[in-house]
Amino acid sequence: MPDGGKTKRKALALKCAALTDIGLVRKRNEDSLWVDAKRGWLLLADGMGGHSSGDLAAALAINYVLNSLLVATKGTRDYVKVLANSVVEANAAIRGAGKQSTADHSMGATFVGALLRPGEMSYVYIGDSRLYLLRNGKLTQLSRDHTLVQEFVDAGHLTVEMAQNHPYRGLLTRGLGVHDEAEPDTGICALHPGDRLLLCTDGLTDMVDEHEIARLLGMPVRVDEVAGSLVDAAKSAGGRDNVSVIVAWFDNQPQQDDDRCAGGAHHQMNVNGLEQCRS
Repeated sequence: MPDGGKTKRKALALKCAALTDIGLVRKRNEDSLWVDAKRGWLLLADGMGGHSSGDLAAALAINYVLNSLLVATKGTRDYVKVLANSVVEANAAIRGAGKQSTADHSMGATFVGALLRPGEMSYVYIGDSRLYLLRNGKLTQLSRDHTLVQEFVDAGHLTVEMAQNHPYRGLLTRGLGVHDEAEPDTGICALHPGDRLLLCTDGLTDMVDEHEIARLLGMPVRVDEVAGSLVDAAKSAGGRDNVSVIVAWFDNQPQQDDDRCAGGAHHQMNVNGLEQCRS
């Protein structure tokens, strides 16, 4: 019988795994991640190589975006605006921190973040960390690299294959801490049953081509195994940079609301080695 809406509505379970690794060449891990599966928040930042205190910049990016989300998402459904504003605030914080220290004047980071709800995802990105959607075996890059090489590709001067190994592929046109004003890109994507999502740093995409990423992302295994396979692939190819991934999808079976993330807790990772949110 109808109960007037008193019965607690069941929610689809968000399966997610977050994994970071120092790689085989770098002396420290400058990536930072945060996963909150109950809210559907996935955040990833990559401290920019060659810049002072990239790890600090990445941590600042995550912290400012997270704090902004905690405040601004109460009572609003304009998630795209919230995400964009939070990235702008993070940029100001990173620029301010850099100006306070001569040694850190060039600190910077790239960022990609997503807010997931059953049926829909809002997202934001700046720099060359990426967001992918795997649907029915087809991998689509939802983000667009903010790099000089990507502009050459867009203008028809380079093919995608040429860009993959271009010596200047990491030269950013936009990023956090790069300019006084940040210009993140945002989007909204409908989510279908069976969709799989990947947020990743260029430590993965510089080492593993998209055909292999699609194959690994689509494997019929646990979400933490998918994340581990992606990181292992980057290391097997040379592991020249830190590599970080967040893999997520909604389970087809509903469950009662709870705090489990596929384990559920929040994880911020900006340390060497491996940590993960497992199902």
